Amino acid sequence: MFATKVLLPPEKIILKLPALLILIMGLLICSINKPAHAIVRGKPVHGLALYGEPKYGPDFEHFEYVNPNAPKGGTLTRGLIGTFDSFNAFSFKGTPPHPAILQYAGNGSFFYFNETLMARGADEPMALYCLICKTVEVAEDNTWIEYTIRPEARFHDGSPITAEDVVFSFNILMEKGHPRYRYYWGDVDSVEKLEEDRVRFYFKTTKNNELPMLVGEIPVLKKSFWETRGIESATLEIPIGSGPYRIDSFEPGRFFTFKRDPNYWGKDLPVTRGSANFDVMRFDYYRDDDVSFQAFLSGAFDIRGENDPTRWATGYEQDLIDSNALIKEAFSDNQPDEIHPFVINIRRAKFTDIRVRKALALAFDFDGTNRTVAHGLMVPFRSFFQGAGLESTGLPKGKELEILERYRAQIPREVFTTAFEPPRNKSEGDLRKNLMLAQSLLAEAGWIIRDGILTNENTGERFEFEFLLRLPFYERWVGPFLKNLERLGIRGVIRLVDPTQYLNRMDEFDFDMTIGARPLWGGQSNSPGNEQREMWSSDAADRNGSENWIGIKDLGIDAIIEDLIKAPTRESLIAHTHALDRVLLWNHFVVPAYVEPNIWWAYWNKLGRPQYTPASGPQPAVWWYDEEKDAELGRLQNTHTNDTKGLSKLLVIALIAAGSVLAFIVYRQRRRT
Repeated sequence: MFATKVLLPPEKIILKLPALLILIMGLLICSINKPAHAIVRGKPVHGLALYGEPKYGPDFEHFEYVNPNAPKGGTLTRGLIGTFDSFNAFSFKGTPPHPAILQYAGNGSFFYFNETLMARGADEPMALYCLICKTVEVAEDNTWIEYTIRPEARFHDGSPITAEDVVFSFNILMEKGHPRYRYYWGDVDSVEKLEEDRVRFYFKTTKNNELPMLVGEIPVLKKSFWETRGIESATLEIPIGSGPYRIDSFEPGRFFTFKRDPNYWGKDLPVTRGSANFDVMRFDYYRDDDVSFQAFLSGAFDIRGENDPTRWATGYEQDLIDSNALIKEAFSDNQPDEIHPFVINIRRAKFTDIRVRKALALAFDFDGTNRTVAHGLMVPFRSFFQGAGLESTGLPKGKELEILERYRAQIPREVFTTAFEPPRNKSEGDLRKNLMLAQSLLAEAGWIIRDGILTNENTGERFEFEFLLRLPFYERWVGPFLKNLERLGIRGVIRLVDPTQYLNRMDEFDFDMTIGARPLWGGQSNSPGNEQREMWSSDAADRNGSENWIGIKDLGIDAIIEDLIKAPTRESLIAHTHALDRVLLWNHFVVPAYVEPNIWWAYWNKLGRPQYTPASGPQPAVWWYDEEKDAELGRLQNTHTNDTKGLSKLLVIALIAAGSVLAFIVYRQRRRT
C-alpha cells in the first residue's frame, strides 16, 4: 500500500540524455525503488507511522475524529461484567477493574489513568504521536529509539515525569510485571537515562520494524511510588497516575469512579484536545450480563456494547428507539472483525489428532444455528484475521506462496492445494453428510462406538469433554453443537462460570474447549506484529497467562511469525499475515463458528459525539455530555414511564373485568346444576 511506484520515461527519451544524466537518473530510480524503511529514522520527529509518514504533521492541532470545542462536564456511567479486587493492572495477580483502563492512557479508547510515552491515532493503521515525549528519534540503523520528555509532563502529585521514571517503568515491568510484557518488548535489550529529560532504548535486533512503535506504548509509572509497593502484588491502594482522570471513590467489586483533573498537564496537547470531556466517569459492576442489560434499559448506565444478536434484534424497546430516547447503532470499521471460533485445547490428548479436530468442525451447523439463534446477523468464520483485507483467500500466490514454500515440509499440504472454507449446511441433508464424514475421520483416528459412547479403541478413554463459558448467551451457540456431537457418540457438557473464575482457568489453560472472543482472546489489529508471538508461538504455549490458549507448538508457525515481525513493507506484512492465517486454518486448531461483522452499540441520547467516526470504530473517549439532550431525554423517559403505567392500569382493569366475567359464568353454570 505504501510502496513507492516510479514511472519510467519512454526509452527513446532516455537514449537522447547525456550519459552522466542517465547515470544520475539510474541511481535515483534505484534509490526510490529500494524498499522504504518502515519508520522515519535519523531525526527527531513528533510522531511515527509503521509504514511511511504519519497522517498528521508536526503542527497539527487535533485529531480529525474529535470536537476540539467539546464542552466539559457531566457524568458518564458504564457497566462492566465481573468484579475487581486490585488497582494494579500490571501484575499477574489480582483482578483489576479492567487492565486497559488503568494500564494505558490515550485518545483512542477508554484509557484514562496512566499515560504512555506516545498516543495512538485511531484513524490510521499504526501511528503514534508524542504524548509524554516532546520528540522521538529512531536510529538510522534501527538499533535504538530515543525520547525527549516534555518539561510540563507531571504525575498526579505534581512531580515531574523524568527519564528515571521511564527507565524504572520498563525494567520493573519486564522483571516483575505480567508475563505478556516480556513477549511484547522482548526485543528491547536495555534502557538508558541520557539526561533528566532524555531516555534511550537499545534493541537486540534491527529487523523488528514494529519495535519502535511498541516502545512508545510503555506506560510510565512513578518510581518513588511503585518501588516501595511491589508491582507483582495486588493492591487496592490508589496508585499515582499521570492521566486526565484520578480514581476518586470505589467499593471493591461494585464500582469505582474517575474524576477529571482540572490541572491535567496534557489537556492542551494535540493528541488530547477534544477528549476527556466528562467531569466524572463511573464504572458499575454486574455479575451477570442479563442483569446488566436490564440495568441499562432502566437508565442505570449510559452506553452498552452488545454482542448478543437475539438481544440486539428483539431485546431493546422499540418505542424508546422510535422516540429517539435510545440510540441503536451498528458501526463498521476498518479493523479485523470480532471472531468467535470454538477454541480447542490441544494440550488434551483427545484433541492432538488433526482428524479429530476436523471431525469436530464438521459437527458445527453454522447455517442452522445462525438462523435460529442469531437472526441471520452473523457470518461464517473463514479467517483468524477476517476483515480489513488481512484474511487469506483462494490459493496462495506471489509473495505469499514464496513464504509458504520455505516451510512446505512443516505445514499441512492443503495449504497449497485447497482454498479454506468452513463446513456449511446450506441444503437439506448437508448436516447428515458432514456427520458421516466426521464419523469416518474419528474411526481413522482410532475412535469407535462402544456401548453408545465414542471410545478410544487403544486406551479405552471415552470421548467426553467440558465446554467452558463465561456468558450465558453463548449456550445458544454451543448447545446445538453438543447435540450434533451426541449423534457421533461424543458427550460434551457446558460449564458456565463467573468472569473471574473464567479468567483464572484460562490463565492456567484449565479447559477443554471454549469460545474465543475479545477482549480476552483473538483480537487483531489491522497491523499484526509482535503480539502474534503471544497468541501462537511455542514459547507462549506453556506460559500461564498467555493468549496461546490452543497450546500451539509448531516450528513452522514460529518461523512465519518471526518473518512477519520483520516485514519491511505493508505489502510484505499482508503477505506474511495471509501465510500465517492459512497455516493456522489448515491445522484445524478451532471449530470455525461465527464472526460479528459489525460493532453494535446502544446509548441513551444525552451524549454528543463527533460526526466523523474513525476507521478503528467509535471512540467514546471523545464523546461529551449534552445538557440539552439530557433534558429532552428526561422528558421522553417520563412520557415512556407514564405510558407504561397507563398500559399497566388498563391491563389490570382488563384482567379484573375478565375475571369478573369468568366468575359470573361459573356462578350461572352452578345455579343451573
